[in-house]
Amino acid sequence: MNYREKGNKAFVDKEFETARQEYTKGIEVTPEDPRLWSNRAQTFIKLEYPELAVVDAAYACSLLEPKIISGKYENADLALLCKSRWREAEALAKCNGFDLAASALERLFQIAYRRPVAGVDWNALECEKDRYLKEHYQNTMLLNNLGSDRYILVEQVGKICKFPSRGAYPWDIRSQERCTPESSAFVQKLLDKISGKNIKMSLVSFPGASQPQEFGIIATKNIKRGIILLDEKPLISVHSPGQLQCDFCNKSTSSKSFSCPKANCSEIFCSDDCFDKSWKLYHRAICGKNLDLLYAIVNKESKNSGISLLVVFKIFAIAKQRNICPLDIEEIKHLFPFQHSTSWFQHGLMAIDFYIELMKLLEIPIFDSRYESWIYLTIYRKLKPNSVFFNPLTSTGQLYPIISLFNHDCNPNARCSDDTSKSIQRGEPFPFAPILSTRVEAARNIKKGEQVFINYTLGHDFSVLSVVSNTVKSSGSTKKTRQLLETTYGFRCKCSMCDSSSN
Repeated sequence: MNYREKGNKAFVDKEFETARQEYTKGIEVTPEDPRLWSNRAQTFIKLEYPELAVVDAAYACSLLEPKIISGKYENADLALLCKSRWREAEALAKCNGFDLAASALERLFQIAYRRPVAGVDWNALECEKDRYLKEHYQNTMLLNNLGSDRYILVEQVGKICKFPSRGAYPWDIRSQERCTPESSAFVQKLLDKISGKNIKMSLVSFPGASQPQEFGIIATKNIKRGIILLDEKPLISVHSPGQLQCDFCNKSTSSKSFSCPKANCSEIFCSDDCFDKSWKLYHRAICGKNLDLLYAIVNKESKNSGISLLVVFKIFAIAKQRNICPLDIEEIKHLFPFQHSTSWFQHGLMAIDFYIELMKLLEIPIFDSRYESWIYLTIYRKLKPNSVFFNPLTSTGQLYPIISLFNHDCNPNARCSDDTSKSIQRGEPFPFAPILSTRVEAARNIKKGEQVFINYTLGHDFSVLSVVSNTVKSSGSTKKTRQLLETTYGFRCKCSMCDSSSN
């Protein structure tokens, strides 16, 4: 019995996780078999992971459509195409992509020309397409009438969104190993490189949290107010496409500045040093590549989500250059993934489009198990709830894996102290110069053994603050702060300030 047959048997027995494993093994052996991709797509739908089904079903169609269009196909090929495209539409609808679901069915109508196919009711599919379009129109009209207030929009999206919030996938062994002694020891080494002996990493717990233990930062001695606890340079810096900025550090530069010495590469840098660092980290994997299709997707997105996609792109480039799975990049293994359902509603399916183009650009076979779609989405979900500093005025972003270790408190004992963060905390205009590193300093005296906190909503995540002229201010109200923490970071704050306000 081959892997497909084993998967089929497990599916019939409703052992869907076993079926997923068998189909995955089969794909590694015979990736050109569309039956494996289509069957795994249906399995993902049963497992309630429609976002993964979208990728598999679309790939099955990409293997089948050339045969149908050329006229060199068997009846079984046409039947499988109908199944695969319908599964793609069903998965897209479960992801709240009703317009895309309708488009998937319309694509099927155009290619199959309503030819007689056993088990296919074309009239029923037409009605399904109309239903998808109606639901898309209703949702669009509803949201367009709500205005631009973030709190109101998120509340309403939460009511109409069918897609659940996501963390790690249950088969993700690496996520289960995040807090092991070995992982903790490595994270401590990363922390030691950029801090003194005032703080250490420790496993901490919070009442009612979904995770029994999480990383946190503890004071190893009494610390006076104003002491710098660490100074971290970003692992990755990105900027909006088309800007004359260094690809490694985001410094503004001119077209005459240092550029990649490779004749077929147009990327620019501010110095030899930045080029050398990028070459060692990620640039070899993307040197000379045409990024226009990726940038076209980024430009369709909102600024902060587009920037997040570019960070994912560089993470995948690092992995490709190191010839490892992105989840095995030591610098980010400790980051916890989370994406709220409302965030998926707004940006999720665009991220899947980005994944497909990303794999083509990096010349990674889509069947390479180290770069599967669930791995990509896990990386994507590691970014937002961690320290990806996004500056809405300069459209730049930076990933700080170690600062992500600090937990949140609405009345923190520490704060980010780079020039931009200080300006935000004071409600003052801030400079447009890029942040080359971010420091965390004690905001008041901290006792030995005390956990060190920062405030995620002030000077930590620029994308959730309001911009007035060139001054950025906090969202202010308690209900908005709570919504922000729940939808961005995945927790309800229970600090002393929140407890007192709720009481």
